[in-house]
Amino acid sequence: MSKPSFLDRLFGRDDRPATPPGRFTPHLTPLEDRTTPTTVPFHETLTLVGQSPAGVLSYVGHATQFGKVTATLDVPNGNKFVKVAANGDTAFGFVTHASPTTGSITLTGGTGRFTGITGASTYVITVNGGTTTVTVTGTLDKPDLGGGQNGNVTVPFSLTGGGPAPFGIPLFAGGTAPHSSTGVASLLGKHTGSGTFKVESLNISPTGAVTGTFSGSYTFVAANGDKLVMNYGVGGTGVFSGQISADGLSVLNVVFDAVFTVDSAASTGRFEGATGSFRMIAKSPSISLVSDTPGYTAPFEYTWEGDGELTLKKGKK
Repeated sequence: MSKPSFLDRLFGRDDRPATPPGRFTPHLTPLEDRTTPTTVPFHETLTLVGQSPAGVLSYVGHATQFGKVTATLDVPNGNKFVKVAANGDTAFGFVTHASPTTGSITLTGGTGRFTGITGASTYVITVNGGTTTVTVTGTLDKPDLGGGQNGNVTVPFSLTGGGPAPFGIPLFAGGTAPHSSTGVASLLGKHTGSGTFKVESLNISPTGAVTGTFSGSYTFVAANGDKLVMNYGVGGTGVFSGQISADGLSVLNVVFDAVFTVDSAASTGRFEGATGSFRMIAKSPSISLVSDTPGYTAPFEYTWEGDGELTLKKGKK
């Protein structure tokens, strides 16, 4: 079977079901049910001042809400980004490159007066006379929680685990599929989980590079039954990538990267009313395109890791 004809068969059909037969239809909790944070505009100008042998870039500059800042971008370890105000308070997150000179910065947490902060910004890189300048524009979201306010507590959150995607994933925009996991996480301990993945966009380059965006919802369940309900990939923060194999029958080195945000109203137990987010990176070494369900990959297993922070309401520790 040649690669073009196989891919044409997968992607050229118009009669593919939006949801595989016999599978449940997902329900995404409306965004307006969440706790609304205070949103303020954000502007930052950074100058590149160095690069370590390990590939960590260093910057100095000035930012609204921060004043004078220093910043680092850990390129080899997932483009993790940390900015530090003059008094030592920090904000952290990650960078997503769109081109060699543009992209986005997603903040997932912080310390001190930036505890509980999140934010989304875009950046543009310019080079003039050997000086590299990064101009950042966006917004910061600061909940009326965290930092000890009203007795609420903000704590780091990390998770490891993985599980099956028993019906694969859709190969067309708008398709959905379930997935589940087991793992260990701070606050949750040993847990199980299940959710629904939705493809928002899918692109395949002439060289076989696979890219796209996704979103979904997921519920983590602690051993005592407490539920931490999350929405992920909202606002374009869910991106995936991979490479079609030489024989055209599988996608190799698949990476899913998304921000998971707490659904405060749907979470229960000690997570009731919680806020916060974390970055989750899921990986699968190979996903077969040979499937019994047209328009879907074969079932596969994935592993994932997440890091960020959560703010718990008073009395919910």
